Amino acid sequence: MTSSDKLAISAVKRISVAFDFEENDAVTEHDVLQQIRSVLIERIICLLNANPEKLMAILYRIDVPESIVNEIFIKALPPDVPEMIAELIIERQLAKARTRAEHARPDGDVE
Repeated sequence: MTSSDKLAISAVKRISVAFDFEENDAVTEHDVLQQIRSVLIERIICLLNANPEKLMAILYRIDVPESIVNEIFIKALPPDVPEMIAELIIERQLAKARTRAEHARPDGDVE
């Protein structure tokens, strides 16, 4: 497993916790990100329809830039919004995983 795969898995774990769904058993970065993207888009659609305040609270808690989220809501076509928000979430969690890896203890703990 590459370091990139480990970062993706770390990001997926945090996304799974934030959005309350099961992690998958994908092994490579591409697999894990594709699977989480699909589940995340479905969850975002449900939250947008049923509880948009909860979605915004989750985005705030995981530190997705509010200005970019607001820009998506203003400029994007409605069918594209869930996918664009999912991409923001994944990008943010990957960035946080990279930062954790850079500052990890010598035993290699990236979580």
